[in-house]
Amino acid sequence: MSNPLYTADQEAAEKLALRLIERADVRAAREAARQGMRSDPAAALQDGALSLDPALDQWVLALAMREANGDTAAPSVVWNVSNPPRHWFGHSYGGAAVAVDNPDNFNREIPIDGAGHYAIDIRFSANPPQFSVVIEMEPAHHAGLGRNIGALTLQQLLPHCDADGRVTVTVGPDAGGPLHLKSEPGRIQIYTRDSQADWNQQPAEVSVRRLDPPVDSQPRSEDEIAAAVVADMPAWVRFWRGFKDDFLGFPAPNQLVGPNGRDGNWGYLAGGRFAIADDEAVLVTLDPVGSYYTGFQITNPWTIAPDPMHRTASLNKAQVTPNADGTVTYAIALVDPGVANWIDTCGLHKGWMLTRWQGVPSSPPHDRMIREVRLVKLDAIPADVPRVGLDERRQQIAARTKAFAQRTSAKGWTDAG
Repeated sequence: MSNPLYTADQEAAEKLALRLIERADVRAAREAARQGMRSDPAAALQDGALSLDPALDQWVLALAMREANGDTAAPSVVWNVSNPPRHWFGHSYGGAAVAVDNPDNFNREIPIDGAGHYAIDIRFSANPPQFSVVIEMEPAHHAGLGRNIGALTLQQLLPHCDADGRVTVTVGPDAGGPLHLKSEPGRIQIYTRDSQADWNQQPAEVSVRRLDPPVDSQPRSEDEIAAAVVADMPAWVRFWRGFKDDFLGFPAPNQLVGPNGRDGNWGYLAGGRFAIADDEAVLVTLDPVGSYYTGFQITNPWTIAPDPMHRTASLNKAQVTPNADGTVTYAIALVDPGVANWIDTCGLHKGWMLTRWQGVPSSPPHDRMIREVRLVKLDAIPADVPRVGLDERRQQIAARTKAFAQRTSAKGWTDAG
């Protein structure tokens, strides 16, 4: 299998989005949104002020990508909301985000008309990441979390795959079988999400077909798409800028809220804020409870994640060293404390932390998923927490960089099977 992210549709959407964000009308809309962000309490924090413009740039590019792939009559499958910058297709793409975007995820978007009929063709590799396909009613101006109306997971799809790992999901307003997502009238986004428990897992191939394309449909002009970006910008940025204020109730620092079930019953998450000094760490001990996927990450005060390629700002199931009892202890710190599961804040003293469990066994022990969260001095980290030396840390980051680079290579994953 070649790289399933490296598609002609992806290239076209990115090139269009990169043109859109440089237009004078879109730049003016961005500047108006920036003035609003400057009055936000997060902008008064040193970490928030330094990361304001990068956060806004990622929100604007995510919106431009959403509009670039906005034709429900002839939809494409496009990878969006991925923070790290990438260099491929002959251009540099700065990264696009919304909130607490997971570097283990490949979030691909398919815009559909709820009255239409579609087929989504999927092909899994021999060792697939955790996978879900979710159908959501989209809010006005794309500004908000969609209302989940259905989902299918890897565990539900795999039994129906053929010998080559292929399966087709149908979508439409009518009732259907076990591989059908029932839609409702209105504008809908379908999201496919591959969650890598190991960065050497290759995401699925995904394509979409409209089964009843309108006979009189005409593609939008670039000016029309730009006008939609401008019209959507105020509500879009206002929502994602304010997401942090309502997310999990804006809890006091250094605690986790959750675990909370995800809509559609495809996983759990827990999150909170961290606040640490140079000589402190937040120790978080979690139980994977037999989940197919687990991951932990941090973000800046705007909920935008740092580049995870060269820094351990996130760790998934394959990247951690468990404790003797199978739990995992993470240490969130500005400097390397020598702990195996160091979450590097990348210079941040304040921000957000989030953990996810996906492919969770039925009836997981909720009271065991979060074992402990506490703030400690670096020199007070318990001796029984797994440790690494400098050479091991270098090897960890080198392996991380090599595995991450596969996602922007035309050849894709070398260890996909």
